[in-house]
Amino acid sequence: MATFVVRPNGILQYDLFLYGRRFREGTGLRDTPENRRVIRRNVKRINAELETGTFDYAAWFPHSAKKDEAMRWIHDHDPRDPSSSFTRYARQWWALHRDGWKPSYAKRIEQVIERYLVPTFGELPLSQVDERSILEFRESLAEEMGPDGRRTISNTRINTIMSPLSGIMGFAERELDIDNPMRHIRTLREERPDVQPLTAEEVWAFLEAVEPAFRLYFEVRFHTGLRTGEINGLKVKHVDIERRRLRIREAVVDGVQTTLKRATARRDVTVSSALAEALAAHIAGRDPDDYVFPDEDGRALDPSKVSRRVWHPTLKALGLRPRRVYETRHTAAVLHLAAGENPIFISRLLGHSSGELLFRRYAPFVPNAVGGDGAAFERMMVRVQARRVA
Repeated sequence: MATFVVRPNGILQYDLFLYGRRFREGTGLRDTPENRRVIRRNVKRINAELETGTFDYAAWFPHSAKKDEAMRWIHDHDPRDPSSSFTRYARQWWALHRDGWKPSYAKRIEQVIERYLVPTFGELPLSQVDERSILEFRESLAEEMGPDGRRTISNTRINTIMSPLSGIMGFAERELDIDNPMRHIRTLREERPDVQPLTAEEVWAFLEAVEPAFRLYFEVRFHTGLRTGEINGLKVKHVDIERRRLRIREAVVDGVQTTLKRATARRDVTVSSALAEALAAHIAGRDPDDYVFPDEDGRALDPSKVSRRVWHPTLKALGLRPRRVYETRHTAAVLHLAAGENPIFISRLLGHSSGELLFRRYAPFVPNAVGGDGAAFERMMVRVQARRVA
Protein backbone atom coordinates (compact mmCIF):
# COMPACT_ATOMS: atom_id res chain seq x y z
CA MET A 1 0.00 0.00 0.00
CA ALA A 2 1.22 3.50 -0.84
CA THR A 3 0.37 6.87 0.64
CA PHE A 4 2.22 10.11 1.29
CA VAL A 5 3.26 12.22 4.26
CA VAL A 6 4.60 15.73 4.80
CA ARG A 7 8.04 15.88 6.35
CA PRO A 8 8.82 18.48 9.06
CA ASN A 9 10.64 20.57 6.46
CA GLY A 10 7.44 20.82 4.38
CA ILE A 11 8.55 18.40 1.65
CA LEU A 12 6.15 15.69 0.41
CA GLN A 13 7.32 12.10 0.79
CA TYR A 14 6.03 8.76 -0.53
CA ASP A 15 5.27 6.21 2.19
CA LEU A 16 5.14 2.64 0.84
CA PHE A 17 4.30 -0.44 2.89
CA LEU A 18 5.39 -3.47 0.87
CA TYR A 19 4.80 -7.00 2.17
CA GLY A 20 5.30 -6.07 5.79
CA ARG A 21 8.12 -3.54 5.36
CA ARG A 22 8.04 0.26 5.02
CA PHE A 23 10.00 2.16 2.36
CA ARG A 24 10.02 5.96 2.17
CA GLU A 25 11.03 7.97 -0.87
CA GLY A 26 11.37 11.72 -1.18
CA THR A 27 9.73 13.75 -3.92
CA GLY A 28 11.59 17.04 -3.67
CA LEU A 29 8.21 18.77 -3.94
CA ARG A 30 6.96 21.29 -1.43
CA ASP A 31 3.56 20.83 0.20
CA THR A 32 1.31 22.88 -2.09
CA PRO A 33 -2.22 22.12 -3.35
CA GLU A 34 -0.95 21.50 -6.88
CA ASN A 35 1.87 19.21 -5.71
CA ARG A 36 -0.55 17.27 -3.49
CA ARG A 37 -2.77 16.64 -6.50
CA VAL A 38 0.24 15.31 -8.44
CA ILE A 39 1.32 13.04 -5.58
CA ARG A 40 -2.23 11.76 -5.02
CA ARG A 41 -2.45 10.76 -8.69
CA ASN A 42 0.88 8.96 -8.43
CA VAL A 43 -0.14 7.19 -5.22
CA LYS A 44 -3.33 6.01 -6.93
CA ARG A 45 -1.30 4.60 -9.85
CA ILE A 46 1.21 2.92 -7.52
CA ASN A 47 -1.57 1.22 -5.54
CA ALA A 48 -3.21 0.02 -8.75
CA GLU A 49 0.10 -1.48 -9.89
CA LEU A 50 0.62 -3.09 -6.49
CA GLU A 51 -2.83 -4.61 -6.72
CA THR A 52 -2.21 -6.06 -10.19
CA GLY A 53 1.38 -7.10 -9.55
CA THR A 54 2.90 -4.74 -12.14
CA PHE A 55 4.61 -2.34 -9.73
CA ASP A 56 8.26 -1.68 -10.67
CA TYR A 57 10.17 0.04 -7.90
CA ALA A 58 13.13 0.87 -10.14
CA ALA A 59 10.89 2.53 -12.72
CA TRP A 60 9.27 4.75 -10.12
CA PHE A 61 12.41 5.57 -8.17
CA PRO A 62 15.37 5.03 -10.55
CA HIS A 63 17.81 7.13 -8.52
CA SER A 64 16.88 5.78 -5.09
CA ALA A 65 19.66 4.39 -2.88
CA LYS A 66 17.09 1.86 -1.62
CA LYS A 67 16.16 0.67 -5.11
CA ASP A 68 18.15 -2.61 -5.17
CA GLU A 69 17.22 -3.52 -1.60
CA ALA A 70 13.53 -2.81 -2.24
CA MET A 71 13.50 -4.86 -5.45
CA ARG A 72 15.10 -7.85 -3.69
CA TRP A 73 12.54 -7.56 -0.90
CA ILE A 74 9.64 -7.48 -3.37
CA HIS A 75 11.04 -10.44 -5.30
CA ASP A 76 11.44 -12.49 -2.14
CA HIS A 77 8.01 -11.65 -0.74
CA ASP A 78 5.71 -11.05 -3.69
CA PRO A 79 3.39 -14.07 -3.82
CA ARG A 80 2.61 -13.36 -7.47
CA ASP A 81 6.03 -14.56 -8.53
CA PRO A 82 5.64 -18.20 -9.67
CA SER A 83 8.89 -18.97 -7.85
CA SER A 84 7.39 -17.60 -4.63
CA SER A 85 6.21 -20.08 -2.02
CA PHE A 86 2.80 -21.71 -2.08
CA THR A 87 2.15 -20.50 1.46
CA ARG A 88 2.53 -16.82 0.62
CA TYR A 89 0.35 -17.10 -2.46
CA ALA A 90 -2.34 -19.13 -0.67
CA ARG A 91 -2.59 -16.64 2.18
CA GLN A 92 -2.84 -13.71 -0.21
CA TRP A 93 -5.49 -15.54 -2.26
CA TRP A 94 -7.52 -15.94 0.94
CA ALA A 95 -7.04 -12.27 1.89
CA LEU A 96 -8.18 -11.13 -1.57
CA HIS A 97 -11.36 -13.21 -1.48
CA ARG A 98 -12.47 -13.18 2.16
CA ASP A 99 -14.53 -9.97 1.92
CA GLY A 100 -16.75 -11.63 -0.67
CA TRP A 101 -17.46 -14.61 1.60
CA LYS A 102 -19.54 -15.00 4.70
CA PRO A 103 -17.32 -14.76 7.81
CA SER A 104 -18.07 -18.38 8.74
CA TYR A 105 -17.06 -19.62 5.28
CA ALA A 106 -13.90 -17.47 5.25
CA LYS A 107 -12.95 -18.95 8.61
CA ARG A 108 -13.41 -22.52 7.37
CA ILE A 109 -11.31 -21.84 4.26
CA GLU A 110 -8.55 -20.30 6.38
CA GLN A 111 -8.58 -23.35 8.66
CA VAL A 112 -8.18 -25.70 5.68
CA ILE A 113 -5.29 -23.64 4.32
CA GLU A 114 -3.44 -23.49 7.64
CA ARG A 115 -4.19 -27.03 8.85
CA TYR A 116 -3.76 -29.00 5.64
CA LEU A 117 -2.34 -27.04 2.70
CA VAL A 118 0.42 -25.01 4.34
CA PRO A 119 1.97 -27.98 6.21
CA THR A 120 1.98 -30.00 2.97
CA PHE A 121 3.09 -27.53 0.30
CA GLY A 122 4.75 -24.92 2.56
CA GLU A 123 7.68 -23.19 0.88
CA LEU A 124 7.41 -25.21 -2.31
CA PRO A 125 7.47 -22.79 -5.28
CA LEU A 126 3.96 -22.30 -6.60
CA SER A 127 5.02 -23.40 -10.07
CA GLN A 128 6.17 -26.75 -8.64
CA VAL A 129 2.82 -27.70 -7.14
CA ASP A 130 1.99 -30.29 -9.78
CA GLU A 131 -0.61 -33.00 -10.34
CA ARG A 132 1.53 -35.72 -8.77
CA SER A 133 2.15 -33.80 -5.54
CA ILE A 134 -1.56 -32.98 -5.26
CA LEU A 135 -2.62 -36.60 -5.80
CA GLU A 136 -0.08 -37.75 -3.23
CA PHE A 137 -1.49 -35.21 -0.78
CA ARG A 138 -5.03 -36.43 -1.37
CA GLU A 139 -3.95 -40.04 -0.96
CA SER A 140 -2.31 -39.22 2.37
CA LEU A 141 -5.62 -37.79 3.61
CA ALA A 142 -7.49 -40.92 2.56
CA GLU A 143 -4.97 -43.14 4.36
CA GLU A 144 -5.33 -41.48 7.76
CA MET A 145 -6.70 -44.05 10.19
CA GLY A 146 -8.07 -43.84 13.69
CA PRO A 147 -7.36 -46.23 16.61
CA ASP A 148 -10.26 -48.41 15.46
CA GLY A 149 -8.66 -48.91 12.04
CA ARG A 150 -11.27 -46.81 10.25
CA ARG A 151 -10.61 -43.83 8.02
CA THR A 152 -10.71 -40.56 9.90
CA ILE A 153 -11.36 -38.35 6.86
CA SER A 154 -14.29 -39.12 4.56
CA ASN A 155 -14.37 -38.49 0.83
CA THR A 156 -16.74 -35.60 1.46
CA ARG A 157 -14.26 -33.99 3.84
CA ILE A 158 -11.37 -34.60 1.44
CA ASN A 159 -13.29 -32.86 -1.35
CA THR A 160 -13.89 -29.96 1.02
CA ILE A 161 -10.15 -29.74 1.73
CA MET A 162 -9.30 -29.91 -1.97
CA SER A 163 -11.75 -27.16 -2.91
CA PRO A 164 -9.61 -24.20 -1.67
CA LEU A 165 -6.56 -25.76 -3.34
CA SER A 166 -8.50 -25.81 -6.60
CA GLY A 167 -9.43 -22.16 -6.09
CA ILE A 168 -5.83 -21.16 -5.37
CA MET A 169 -4.38 -22.94 -8.39
CA GLY A 170 -7.17 -21.74 -10.69
CA PHE A 171 -6.54 -18.16 -9.62
CA ALA A 172 -2.80 -18.63 -10.19
CA GLU A 173 -3.50 -19.96 -13.68
CA ARG A 174 -5.45 -16.84 -14.59
CA GLU A 175 -3.14 -14.37 -12.85
CA LEU A 176 0.30 -15.87 -13.51
CA ASP A 177 -0.38 -17.94 -16.63
CA ILE A 178 0.88 -21.17 -15.07
CA ASP A 179 -0.62 -24.61 -15.56
CA ASN A 180 -3.44 -25.53 -13.22
CA PRO A 181 -2.83 -29.16 -12.14
CA MET A 182 -6.28 -29.31 -10.50
CA ARG A 183 -7.87 -29.12 -13.93
CA HIS A 184 -7.33 -32.85 -14.46
CA ILE A 185 -8.21 -34.06 -10.94
CA ARG A 186 -11.78 -35.17 -10.36
CA THR A 187 -13.52 -34.99 -7.02
CA LEU A 188 -13.86 -38.21 -5.06
CA ARG A 189 -17.16 -40.01 -5.04
CA GLU A 190 -19.08 -39.10 -1.92
CA GLU A 191 -21.15 -41.67 -0.06
CA ARG A 192 -24.11 -40.10 1.69
CA PRO A 193 -24.85 -41.57 5.12
CA ASP A 194 -28.04 -43.57 5.33
CA VAL A 195 -31.08 -41.67 6.48
CA GLN A 196 -32.01 -42.79 10.01
CA PRO A 197 -35.27 -41.05 10.89
CA LEU A 198 -37.14 -41.75 14.10
CA THR A 199 -40.65 -43.14 13.99
CA ALA A 200 -43.55 -41.11 15.38
CA GLU A 201 -43.54 -43.38 18.46
CA GLU A 202 -39.83 -42.75 18.97
CA VAL A 203 -40.31 -39.00 18.56
CA TRP A 204 -42.83 -38.87 21.38
CA ALA A 205 -40.70 -41.17 23.53
CA PHE A 206 -37.76 -38.83 22.97
CA LEU A 207 -39.79 -35.71 23.82
CA GLU A 208 -41.05 -37.33 27.01
CA ALA A 209 -37.55 -38.41 28.06
CA VAL A 210 -35.46 -35.37 27.12
CA GLU A 211 -34.69 -32.86 29.87
CA PRO A 212 -37.57 -30.35 30.08
CA ALA A 213 -35.42 -27.33 29.13
CA PHE A 214 -34.90 -28.85 25.69
CA ARG A 215 -38.31 -30.41 25.03
CA LEU A 216 -39.71 -27.47 23.04
CA TYR A 217 -36.42 -27.05 21.18
CA PHE A 218 -36.57 -30.62 19.88
CA GLU A 219 -40.31 -30.52 19.35
CA VAL A 220 -39.82 -27.59 16.95
CA ARG A 221 -37.02 -29.48 15.19
CA PHE A 222 -39.05 -32.67 14.78
CA HIS A 223 -42.11 -30.77 13.54
CA THR A 224 -40.42 -28.30 11.17
CA GLY A 225 -37.18 -29.95 10.04
CA LEU A 226 -35.19 -26.76 10.67
CA ARG A 227 -31.45 -27.07 10.18
CA THR A 228 -29.26 -26.73 13.25
CA GLY A 229 -28.00 -23.27 12.28
CA GLU A 230 -31.54 -22.10 11.52
CA ILE A 231 -33.12 -23.06 14.83
CA ASN A 232 -30.08 -22.00 16.87
CA GLY A 233 -30.10 -18.63 15.08
CA LEU A 234 -33.86 -18.12 15.37
CA LYS A 235 -34.67 -14.85 17.15
CA VAL A 236 -37.82 -13.76 18.96
CA LYS A 237 -38.56 -11.08 16.33
CA HIS A 238 -38.87 -13.80 13.71
CA VAL A 239 -41.60 -15.71 15.55
CA ASP A 240 -45.02 -14.61 14.29
CA ILE A 241 -47.41 -16.10 16.83
CA GLU A 242 -50.54 -14.55 15.28
CA ARG A 243 -49.93 -16.19 11.92
CA ARG A 244 -48.29 -19.30 13.43
CA ARG A 245 -45.13 -18.77 11.41
CA LEU A 246 -41.40 -18.87 11.94
CA ARG A 247 -39.62 -16.50 9.58
CA ILE A 248 -36.35 -18.18 8.70
CA ARG A 249 -34.01 -15.35 7.77
CA GLU A 250 -30.79 -15.99 9.70
CA ALA A 251 -28.63 -18.84 10.95
CA VAL A 252 -25.71 -19.38 13.27
CA VAL A 253 -22.77 -20.95 11.42
CA ASP A 254 -19.54 -21.69 13.30
CA GLY A 255 -20.72 -19.42 16.10
CA VAL A 256 -21.39 -16.47 13.79
CA GLN A 257 -24.87 -15.05 13.15
CA THR A 258 -25.37 -14.69 9.41
CA THR A 259 -28.18 -13.96 6.98
CA LEU A 260 -29.51 -16.55 4.56
CA LYS A 261 -28.80 -15.55 0.97
CA ARG A 262 -30.36 -18.50 -0.85
CA ALA A 263 -33.95 -17.71 -1.78
CA THR A 264 -35.28 -21.16 -0.88
CA ALA A 265 -33.59 -21.08 2.52
CA ARG A 266 -35.31 -17.77 3.32
CA ARG A 267 -38.80 -19.01 4.02
CA ASP A 268 -41.78 -18.90 6.37
CA VAL A 269 -42.47 -22.12 8.26
CA THR A 270 -45.99 -22.77 9.51
CA VAL A 271 -46.38 -24.43 12.92
CA SER A 272 -49.41 -26.01 14.58
CA SER A 273 -51.66 -24.10 16.98
CA ALA A 274 -50.34 -26.11 19.91
CA LEU A 275 -46.74 -25.41 18.98
CA ALA A 276 -47.50 -21.71 18.45
CA GLU A 277 -49.06 -21.51 21.92
CA ALA A 278 -46.04 -23.20 23.48
CA LEU A 279 -43.69 -20.81 21.67
CA ALA A 280 -45.78 -17.80 22.75
CA ALA A 281 -45.40 -18.79 26.40
CA HIS A 282 -41.71 -19.55 25.88
CA ILE A 283 -40.81 -16.12 24.45
CA ALA A 284 -43.23 -13.99 26.46
CA GLY A 285 -41.56 -10.80 27.70
CA ARG A 286 -38.34 -11.46 25.80
CA ASP A 287 -36.42 -8.87 23.76
CA PRO A 288 -36.98 -9.11 19.96
CA ASP A 289 -33.26 -9.71 19.36
CA ASP A 290 -33.03 -12.51 21.93
CA TYR A 291 -32.51 -16.03 20.69
CA VAL A 292 -35.61 -18.20 21.00
CA PHE A 293 -33.47 -21.05 22.34
CA PRO A 294 -30.39 -19.48 23.97
CA ASP A 295 -27.77 -21.07 26.17
CA GLU A 296 -27.49 -20.17 29.85
CA ASP A 297 -25.58 -16.99 28.94
CA GLY A 298 -28.10 -15.81 26.36
CA ARG A 299 -25.87 -16.74 23.41
CA ALA A 300 -26.70 -19.10 20.56
CA LEU A 301 -26.60 -22.78 21.47
CA ASP A 302 -23.40 -24.68 20.75
CA PRO A 303 -24.40 -27.58 18.45
CA SER A 304 -21.69 -29.89 19.75
CA LYS A 305 -22.77 -29.36 23.37
CA VAL A 306 -26.42 -30.03 22.54
CA SER A 307 -25.42 -33.19 20.72
CA ARG A 308 -23.05 -34.41 23.41
CA ARG A 309 -25.00 -33.45 26.53
CA VAL A 310 -28.65 -33.79 25.47
CA TRP A 311 -29.26 -35.62 22.19
CA HIS A 312 -27.04 -38.68 22.53
CA PRO A 313 -27.72 -39.30 26.25
CA THR A 314 -31.47 -39.24 25.56
CA LEU A 315 -31.16 -41.68 22.66
CA LYS A 316 -29.03 -43.96 24.81
CA ALA A 317 -31.50 -43.85 27.69
CA LEU A 318 -34.26 -44.95 25.31
CA GLY A 319 -32.14 -47.72 23.80
CA LEU A 320 -32.22 -46.09 20.36
CA ARG A 321 -29.36 -46.33 17.85
CA PRO A 322 -26.88 -43.44 17.86
CA ARG A 323 -27.44 -40.98 15.04
CA ARG A 324 -26.76 -37.34 14.19
CA VAL A 325 -28.96 -34.52 15.49
CA TYR A 326 -29.52 -33.76 11.80
CA GLU A 327 -31.83 -36.78 11.78
CA THR A 328 -34.49 -34.53 13.30
CA ARG A 329 -34.68 -32.96 9.84
CA HIS A 330 -34.94 -36.33 8.11
CA THR A 331 -37.54 -37.36 10.67
CA ALA A 332 -39.68 -34.31 9.90
CA ALA A 333 -39.50 -35.06 6.17
CA VAL A 334 -40.33 -38.74 6.51
CA LEU A 335 -43.19 -38.26 8.99
CA HIS A 336 -44.79 -35.53 6.88
CA LEU A 337 -44.63 -37.89 3.92
CA ALA A 338 -46.03 -40.73 5.99
CA ALA A 339 -48.90 -38.48 7.07
CA GLY A 340 -49.75 -37.87 3.41
CA GLU A 341 -48.71 -34.23 3.18
CA ASN A 342 -48.22 -32.64 -0.22
CA PRO A 343 -44.57 -33.10 -1.28
CA ILE A 344 -44.46 -29.49 -2.54
CA PHE A 345 -45.48 -28.29 0.92
CA ILE A 346 -42.78 -30.46 2.50
CA SER A 347 -40.11 -29.18 0.12
CA ARG A 348 -40.99 -25.61 1.02
CA LEU A 349 -41.05 -26.49 4.69
CA LEU A 350 -37.50 -27.83 4.46
CA GLY A 351 -36.22 -25.05 2.21
CA HIS A 352 -35.42 -27.30 -0.76
CA SER A 353 -35.02 -25.69 -4.16
CA SER A 354 -37.29 -28.35 -5.70
CA GLY A 355 -39.15 -31.53 -4.89
CA GLU A 356 -36.52 -33.64 -6.63
CA LEU A 357 -34.29 -33.95 -3.56
CA LEU A 358 -37.26 -34.94 -1.43
CA PHE A 359 -38.15 -37.89 -3.65
CA ARG A 360 -34.54 -38.88 -4.28
CA ARG A 361 -33.66 -38.92 -0.60
CA TYR A 362 -36.85 -40.25 0.91
CA ALA A 363 -38.25 -42.41 -1.91
CA PRO A 364 -38.57 -45.52 0.32
CA PHE A 365 -40.91 -43.58 2.60
CA VAL A 366 -43.17 -41.85 0.01
CA PRO A 367 -46.80 -43.05 0.07
CA ASN A 368 -49.43 -42.26 -2.55
CA ALA A 369 -50.53 -39.11 -0.85
CA VAL A 370 -51.55 -35.56 -1.44
CA GLY A 371 -52.21 -33.18 1.38
CA GLY A 372 -52.15 -29.52 2.07
CA ASP A 373 -50.76 -27.48 4.91
CA GLY A 374 -49.34 -29.75 7.59
CA ALA A 375 -52.64 -30.62 9.25
CA ALA A 376 -52.39 -34.31 8.34
CA PHE A 377 -49.00 -34.52 10.01
CA GLU A 378 -50.32 -32.85 13.15
CA ARG A 379 -53.31 -35.22 13.28
CA MET A 380 -51.03 -38.22 12.97
CA MET A 381 -48.76 -36.99 15.75
CA VAL A 382 -51.73 -36.29 18.04
CA ARG A 383 -53.10 -39.78 17.42
CA VAL A 384 -49.79 -41.38 18.29
CA GLN A 385 -49.50 -39.29 21.45
CA ALA A 386 -53.05 -40.19 22.45
CA ARG A 387 -52.29 -43.89 22.09
CA ARG A 388 -49.25 -43.52 24.29
CA VAL A 389 -51.21 -41.72 27.02
CA ALA A 390 -53.99 -44.29 26.86
